[in-house]
Amino acid sequence: MELLLKIAQIVVLFCLAGLAVYAVVVLVKVKSILGHVETEVKGVSVRAIPVLENLDAITSKLRSITENIDEEVTIVKRSVQSLQNITNNVVDFERRILDKIETPVLDVAGTIGSVISVVASVLKRLRG
Repeated sequence: MELLLKIAQIVVLFCLAGLAVYAVVVLVKVKSILGHVETEVKGVSVRAIPVLENLDAITSKLRSITENIDEEVTIVKRSVQSLQNITNNVVDFERRILDKIETPVLDVAGTIGSVISVVASVLKRLRG
Protein backbone atom coordinates (compact mmCIF):
# COMPACT_ATOMS: atom_id res chain seq x y z
CA MET A 1 0.00 0.00 0.00
CA GLU A 2 2.85 2.29 0.74
CA LEU A 3 4.28 1.57 -2.69
CA LEU A 4 0.95 2.42 -4.30
CA LEU A 5 0.85 5.66 -2.34
CA LYS A 6 4.40 6.53 -3.47
CA ILE A 7 3.48 5.77 -7.09
CA ALA A 8 0.36 7.92 -6.76
CA GLN A 9 2.47 10.73 -5.31
CA ILE A 10 4.95 10.43 -8.19
CA VAL A 11 2.10 10.48 -10.76
CA VAL A 12 0.57 13.50 -9.03
CA LEU A 13 3.95 15.25 -9.00
CA PHE A 14 4.42 14.53 -12.72
CA CYS A 15 0.95 15.83 -13.37
CA LEU A 16 1.69 18.94 -11.34
CA ALA A 17 5.00 19.38 -13.19
CA GLY A 18 3.17 18.98 -16.53
CA LEU A 19 0.54 21.42 -15.38
CA ALA A 20 3.27 23.87 -14.34
CA VAL A 21 4.96 23.53 -17.75
CA TYR A 22 1.59 23.99 -19.48
CA ALA A 23 0.90 27.05 -17.28
CA VAL A 24 4.31 28.49 -18.22
CA VAL A 25 3.57 27.93 -21.94
CA VAL A 26 0.15 29.53 -21.59
CA LEU A 27 1.60 32.48 -19.66
CA VAL A 28 4.26 32.96 -22.37
CA LYS A 29 1.50 33.02 -25.01
CA VAL A 30 -0.54 35.44 -22.88
CA LYS A 31 2.56 37.63 -22.53
CA SER A 32 3.04 37.54 -26.30
CA ILE A 33 -0.60 38.39 -26.92
CA LEU A 34 -0.44 41.22 -24.40
CA GLY A 35 2.70 42.52 -26.17
CA HIS A 36 0.79 42.53 -29.48
CA VAL A 37 -2.17 44.25 -27.82
CA GLU A 38 0.16 46.85 -26.35
CA THR A 39 1.73 47.47 -29.77
CA GLU A 40 -1.68 47.79 -31.38
CA VAL A 41 -2.92 50.14 -28.67
CA LYS A 42 0.18 52.32 -29.10
CA GLY A 43 -0.39 52.33 -32.87
CA VAL A 44 -4.02 53.26 -32.45
CA SER A 45 -3.15 56.02 -29.99
CA VAL A 46 -0.49 57.40 -32.36
CA ARG A 47 -3.02 57.44 -35.21
CA ALA A 48 -5.86 58.68 -33.01
CA ILE A 49 -4.06 61.76 -31.69
CA PRO A 50 -4.05 63.60 -35.07
CA VAL A 51 -7.65 62.56 -35.66
CA LEU A 52 -8.65 63.90 -32.26
CA GLU A 53 -6.75 67.13 -32.93
CA ASN A 54 -8.55 67.50 -36.27
CA LEU A 55 -11.84 66.75 -34.53
CA ASP A 56 -11.06 69.48 -32.00
CA ALA A 57 -10.31 71.95 -34.81
CA ILE A 58 -13.52 70.96 -36.62
CA THR A 59 -15.51 71.35 -33.42
CA SER A 60 -14.05 74.83 -32.89
CA LYS A 61 -14.94 75.82 -36.45
CA LEU A 62 -18.45 74.43 -36.08
CA ARG A 63 -18.88 76.36 -32.85
CA SER A 64 -17.73 79.55 -34.60
CA ILE A 65 -20.06 78.90 -37.55
CA THR A 66 -22.96 78.25 -35.20
CA GLU A 67 -22.29 81.49 -33.34
CA ASN A 68 -22.15 83.39 -36.66
CA ILE A 69 -25.41 81.81 -37.77
CA ASP A 70 -27.02 82.79 -34.47
CA GLU A 71 -25.86 86.38 -34.98
CA GLU A 72 -27.15 86.42 -38.57
CA VAL A 73 -30.51 85.00 -37.48
CA THR A 74 -30.76 87.72 -34.85
CA ILE A 75 -30.00 90.38 -37.48
CA VAL A 76 -32.61 88.91 -39.84
CA LYS A 77 -35.18 88.83 -37.05
CA ARG A 78 -34.51 92.50 -36.30
CA SER A 79 -34.77 93.37 -40.00
CA VAL A 80 -38.06 91.52 -40.33
CA GLN A 81 -39.38 93.29 -37.24
CA SER A 82 -38.32 96.65 -38.70
CA LEU A 83 -40.02 95.85 -42.00
CA GLN A 84 -43.14 94.82 -40.15
CA ASN A 85 -43.13 98.09 -38.22
CA ILE A 86 -42.64 100.07 -41.45
CA THR A 87 -45.47 98.15 -43.13
CA ASN A 88 -47.75 98.79 -40.18
CA ASN A 89 -46.88 102.50 -40.29
CA VAL A 90 -47.61 102.68 -44.04
CA VAL A 91 -50.95 100.91 -43.55
CA ASP A 92 -51.86 103.27 -40.71
CA PHE A 93 -50.84 106.27 -42.83
CA GLU A 94 -52.98 104.99 -45.72
CA ARG A 95 -55.98 104.58 -43.40
CA ARG A 96 -55.61 108.10 -42.05
CA ILE A 97 -55.35 109.56 -45.55
CA LEU A 98 -58.36 107.57 -46.73
CA ASP A 99 -60.34 108.65 -43.69
CA LYS A 100 -59.53 112.32 -44.35
CA ILE A 101 -59.85 112.33 -48.15
CA GLU A 102 -62.56 109.76 -48.85
CA THR A 103 -65.56 111.73 -47.58
CA PRO A 104 -64.68 115.00 -49.38
CA VAL A 105 -63.85 113.14 -52.62
CA LEU A 106 -67.14 111.25 -52.49
CA ASP A 107 -68.99 114.51 -51.84
CA VAL A 108 -67.25 116.17 -54.81
CA ALA A 109 -67.97 113.13 -57.00
CA GLY A 110 -71.61 113.21 -55.98
CA THR A 111 -71.78 116.92 -56.73
CA ILE A 112 -70.08 116.44 -60.12
CA GLY A 113 -72.48 113.57 -60.87
CA SER A 114 -75.42 115.78 -59.99
CA VAL A 115 -74.10 118.63 -62.13
CA ILE A 116 -73.61 116.23 -65.07
CA SER A 117 -77.14 114.94 -64.64
CA VAL A 118 -78.51 118.45 -64.62
CA VAL A 119 -76.43 119.44 -67.67
CA ALA A 120 -77.53 116.25 -69.48
CA SER A 121 -81.17 117.03 -68.68
CA VAL A 122 -80.80 120.58 -69.88
CA LEU A 123 -79.11 119.45 -73.09
CA LYS A 124 -81.80 116.86 -73.64
CA ARG A 125 -84.55 119.46 -73.29
CA LEU A 126 -82.74 121.91 -75.51
CA ARG A 127 -82.34 119.29 -78.23
CA GLY A 128 -85.62 117.85 -77.96
